[in-house]
Amino acid sequence: MPPVGEAMPIHNPGYLPCTTARVTSFTRWWTICVTGIVRTLKSTWLKRLLFAAFLPLLAFAAPFLAFEQSYRDPQIWRGFTAVIKGMPQSAMLSASIGELPAWPDSDQFSDIRHGVWSFMLLTMLRYPQSFLIVLIVGIVAPPLISQDLRTRAYLIYFSRPITRLEYILGKVGVVAFFLVVISALPALILYVVGLLLSPSLGIFFETWDLPLRVMLASIVLVIPTTLVALAISSLTLESRYAAFAWFAIWIVGHVTYSALTAIPSFEAQRMQTEYQPGWRILTSPYQVLGNVQAYIFGFGESVPMAPASFAALLLVSAVSLMILFRRVNAPMRV
Repeated sequence: MPPVGEAMPIHNPGYLPCTTARVTSFTRWWTICVTGIVRTLKSTWLKRLLFAAFLPLLAFAAPFLAFEQSYRDPQIWRGFTAVIKGMPQSAMLSASIGELPAWPDSDQFSDIRHGVWSFMLLTMLRYPQSFLIVLIVGIVAPPLISQDLRTRAYLIYFSRPITRLEYILGKVGVVAFFLVVISALPALILYVVGLLLSPSLGIFFETWDLPLRVMLASIVLVIPTTLVALAISSLTLESRYAAFAWFAIWIVGHVTYSALTAIPSFEAQRMQTEYQPGWRILTSPYQVLGNVQAYIFGFGESVPMAPASFAALLLVSAVSLMILFRRVNAPMRV
C-alpha cells in the first residue's frame, strides 16, 4: 500500500502492444461469420428445425429405392408410378420425359432416370425444404443487424480495421451457412443415396450434372433470401419487427398469388384446358424461386416465366444490397 496522500496508479494510459497474430483482411469477415453461427446455434428451436431438415431424406430415399429396383419387378414399378404421380407438379415430369411407360425396358429406364432423379430432387427442395427455410431464416436473420444497431455494437466492429463490406459479408455468411445446410446438403446426400441404391456406380456418368444443378439452385435460393432478410433486419432496431416483416412477405405473397389464380385456374379446369398463371407468379416469392429452380433442373418447358423470374431475383437482390450498405453506413454518418 502506498503512503497516505500519495496517488495510486489505476491503469497504464499508454497503448499496449498486440501480442497475437493479426487476422488478414481476407478472413476478417469469416471471424464475424463464425461468431454469428456459434451464437445462433445456442437456440434450441433452431437445433430442432435443423434436425427436422434432414427428416425428408427418409421419405425421398424410398422413391429412389423403388425406382432403382422397379426395373426388376413390374409391381414395384406400378407402386413407384403411383407415388410419383401423387407428388406436386407431377405434370412437370411428364412434360419433360413424356408419359411414364407401363413397364420400361433397360433402354427406356436409362433414358428417364435423369429426369426422374431431377424431379425428385427438385420436389424435395421445393416443398419440405422451402417451408423449413422460411422458418429458419425467420429465426437466424432478424437479430443479426438489428441487435447491433440497438446495442450500438457496430461501434465495436468499426473501431477495428473492418470495412462495411467485410461486416456485411460476415452477416451474409451466417444466414447462407444455415441455408446451405438445409437445402444443398440434404439434396446432395439424397443424390449419393440414389447412387448407392442404383445397380451400378456407373449411373454417376448419367447423372453427374445433378450435384451441380443442386448447388446452382441453392445459390439462387441463398443470395436473394439472405439479402432480403438482412435488409429487413437493418431497417429496424427491434428484431421481432424484422421477423414479423419476413414472415409477412411470404404469407402476403402466397395469399396474393392464390387469390389471383384461384378463379382462372378453376375456369381452366372446368374447360379442361391448361392454365398458365403468367405474370401472377411474380407476386409470390415462393413461386418465383420455385420457377427458377425448376428451370435450373431442366424443366424449362414448364416454366415460361423463367427469364422474368430471374430478373425479379436480380432486382430484389440489388435493392436489398443497396439498403444494407446504406443502413450500415448510416450510424457512422451521425
